[in-house]
Amino acid sequence: MCCWPYVDVILEDPPPKKEEEKKEHHLVSDRLNLVGPVLPAPTYQPQYPLYYAGQPLPEPTKIWYGSTKAEVDAQNAALAPSVGALTPMQLVPGNPGAGQQFYCRELDGSYTLRTMTDIGNSCQPGTWKTAPTGFPYFIRIEK
Repeated sequence: MCCWPYVDVILEDPPPKKEEEKKEHHLVSDRLNLVGPVLPAPTYQPQYPLYYAGQPLPEPTKIWYGSTKAEVDAQNAALAPSVGALTPMQLVPGNPGAGQQFYCRELDGSYTLRTMTDIGNSCQPGTWKTAPTGFPYFIRIEK
């Protein structure tokens, strides 16, 4: 007797096929796709609220339109003094590159190039202005 399990295999013919179901063939792009029967899309009826003769109708929807340009300008003009928009202030070039230089009008009226650090440390008091061509420059004022 052998210790290996074994199984008898009997080869049989496969079971007979049932009649093939009829399938509709639809050509989609350049491939043939087999799909089931095509049913029409379901239709839906909108559901309207029901109102009866003695029942009060709901309030019509309130339509809100935004402010006109003139109203927004008037609101901004009224708000500007309270938020400091009309307060004069000194504009200083922000985040200049390392070593970037700006024109500085000296006390004698001549112009020199100075770094932001030099202007901040040794040229005060003074004000920043913008030239007509757009570049900022510093004007020294006597103490």
